[in-house]
Formats: sequence, structure tokens, C-alpha cells
Amino acid sequence: MGKKVLLLHCPGDKVYLHDYYTSYSSKANYYWSPSDLIILSGILREYNLLVVDAIAEKLSIEECERRILDFKPEAIVFTTGTATFENDITFVKNLRNKISSLIIASSSIFQFEGEYFLKSYPIIDALILDIINSEIADFIEGKEKEYLTIDYRKRNNLYVSSGFRREQNFHLPIPRHELFKFWLNRSPLAKRTPLAIVITSLGCPFNCKFCVAGSINYQYRNIDSVIQELKYLQSMGVKEILFTDPTFTVSKKRTSELCQKIIDNHLDFTWTCNAHVTNISEELLLNMTKAGCHTLMIGVESGTDKILEICSKKTTKEKIRNAFKICKKYKVKTLAYFIIGLPGETKESILDTISFAKELDCDFASFTVMTPDIGSKLRQEAIEKGLLSPEIRTFDSSSLPVFSSGELTENEIWKLRQKAVRSFYLRPCYLIKKIKSIHSFKELTFLCEQALAMFSKK
Repeated sequence: MGKKVLLLHCPGDKVYLHDYYTSYSSKANYYWSPSDLIILSGILREYNLLVVDAIAEKLSIEECERRILDFKPEAIVFTTGTATFENDITFVKNLRNKISSLIIASSSIFQFEGEYFLKSYPIIDALILDIINSEIADFIEGKEKEYLTIDYRKRNNLYVSSGFRREQNFHLPIPRHELFKFWLNRSPLAKRTPLAIVITSLGCPFNCKFCVAGSINYQYRNIDSVIQELKYLQSMGVKEILFTDPTFTVSKKRTSELCQKIIDNHLDFTWTCNAHVTNISEELLLNMTKAGCHTLMIGVESGTDKILEICSKKTTKEKIRNAFKICKKYKVKTLAYFIIGLPGETKESILDTISFAKELDCDFASFTVMTPDIGSKLRQEAIEKGLLSPEIRTFDSSSLPVFSSGELTENEIWKLRQKAVRSFYLRPCYLIKKIKSIHSFKELTFLCEQALAMFSKK
């Protein structure tokens, strides 16, 4: 079986999610497995792997530590991010005193500030810069070579990659989903259970200023590789898929081809994905719904064209309206993402965003505060303008903002975010619509849990 390798999601004081590009605390009672660990389970599939997901299993620090020490791994790969890094590094530091394993960290933040993290945290032996590259296996084996996709510590010196070339099309070994407790995944968007995570692309060709995914070159996965994984998941009894690509619908042709292969292979899944409004068309939605798609997650961000332009969103309110109309026509549910506190924001523009969310009549709305994600253009601009200290590297889009780029204070932004949540979800017409959509006691229980978790947040 080879060396023992542990894939770790560290314990935390909240329900934290990692989608490789960002980390954040769950705004309600939802959770799914970290996408980078899922990918790495395929890359490292020949090893004796153990997955410890302390968040999914609600493990205490002591329980998680005991599980790890009992396994005696020779290498530990832990997922991390801006919302959890201080928490994660504290746990790993304590672990280091009790075990001699290689400690390897995975997060997109290392692609941009790898040298800083390696210098500042000597307990970390290596940083993974490219989660689809098999070099990580060579590093675990201790092979002496010049690594292009890993920053690491070598004889008390630092080795920092000078960069690597990304192939636009990639093949991914089937992840070992059986190692993850996917039956603990939960989403208010899901129609069925159990739910599993699948990735068909990395990066994003849309260069929105606030998003780190746009700073990573877009790569798409071989469709046959995706189909193999879906067949495997179907054999395991999985019914629902969450495609966590930053933008699943980048290419209408590729998306339609994937949908047709899902149909041709008689793959019985219901699923959700992220979409950009400029890619949404009647023809594409027809193909997607035939293949099982029932919900699109769409980045709207703001209810004013001026703010959309400032953020390089490459769309307008009118285009957004049209995209949501097409979704309604084909009975595709929608989750709209909104960001409160974007550059140029005023109280009036945020109130316009809240009104726009109601106008779109989306099935779900996610309101987060703007965060200076490591690698995003917005972060660099804020630092250059003196609005943000480059030392601020921990923040959570579901919690209080860490800076403001406009006339509003951080506290004012947070209060308007809370107002957005309440005014959207507590509308009588919305509540009546949700009640009418409930078909079972299980659905009622789940929605009540989501509501309690959402509105109990300060």
C-alpha cells in the first residue's frame, strides 16, 4: 500500500468550508468536503490513505489528535485558507510536538505568498501550489529533484518555485470518495442525498477584481475523466452532485458535451453548479436540465451597473435580469451571490442591491461581505491605496469585514449585510413560497435547521 498519508481537515470552532480558492464559515447549517482534499485523494490514491475531516465529524481537538496519532502517518496534508489559517496552524503546531510526519499544506493562497508562509511557519515542510500535479507524490517519497509545483524546506533552506506551466486540458485520477464521509454533506440546494463534490475545471477566465479564481489560469478537465468519476459515484449510491468549479459554464460547447455524455451513460444524478450570466442561454439550460441540473449558483454581486463595472464583472443588471428569466422559464432554481461593501459602495448602492435581490426573486440569496482574498486584484489595489495592511491575511466573508474601501465603516457594512439577509428571507411572499415547496417532514426539518443557523449568527 505504500506510505501512510493523512488528508486532514483540522477541527474548528465553527462549521468551516474550503473550496480551495476560499475558506469561510457556513452561514447556515450546510457543509461539504474540501475540494482540494478530494482531488488529492486521486493524485495520491496509490498510498495508504486516511481522511480525517474533523469538521464533518464534529471532532474535538483531542479526538482528532488521537485519530491521527493512532494512524501514525508518514505525511500529513492539511487544507487551509484565510478564514482558518491561524486555527489550523495552531492545531498542526501542537501535533508537530507529538509526531514526526512531513507536514504539507494545501491552499490557493500559497500560489501568491508561498515564500512568506514557508518563512513564517517553520513547522510546515511544504506548500502545494498545484493540486492536480503528481509532484506531491515524488516529494512524499523524498525524491531529489527540482520541484516546479511545490515550495518546500530543504536542509534548513527554502526552495521556492520560480513558476510552472499549466496545461489547459488535464486528466484527473478518480478521487477516492469512499474515504470521505460524503453522507454527512448537506446543502439546502440539494434535491436528493447523499451528496458528493465533483470538480471539472480549475481557475476562471473571468477576471472579477474581488475573486482569486480569476487570478488562476483556467484549466478544464478531460470529459471522459469526469464521466469515469461520475460512474464510480453512481456505483456508490450517490444521488446528488455539487460541481464546485468557479464557473462550470465557461464553454457552452464543452458543457453541452458533458451533459450529453451524462445522458448517454444513463447517469442518474440531480446536480447544482456555478454559472456566469453571460453564459446562460435557453439552449444550454435545456441541455443541462435534461442531464439533471436543477439549480444554478450565479454571481450577481451588486444591484448597480456602476459597481459591477468597477469590479470588472463584465455584465449589467439587464443581462442579469435576462439570465434569471431564462432560469425561471426552464424551472431551474437559482442561488444569487451578493457582496456587500464592494469598492465604490454607498449605503444607497447597498440598498439598491437588496432591492435587486428581491426583484430577481431568486430561490436563495447569499450575502457576504467583501474580503481582500490573497491573489485577488482587489487586495492588491487596496494595499497600494493604503486601505489595507498587507499583514492582514485572516478573514471570513461570513463574519465582520476587515476593511472598507469606501465611505462606509466596517460596522456599517456588517449591519447592512445583516439587513440584507433579514429583508430578503423574512418577506411574507418568500416565506409562503418556501412553505409551499415543502413536500416532506424531512424537508421541513432541514429548512428549519438552516433558518435557525442563519439567524442565530450575530
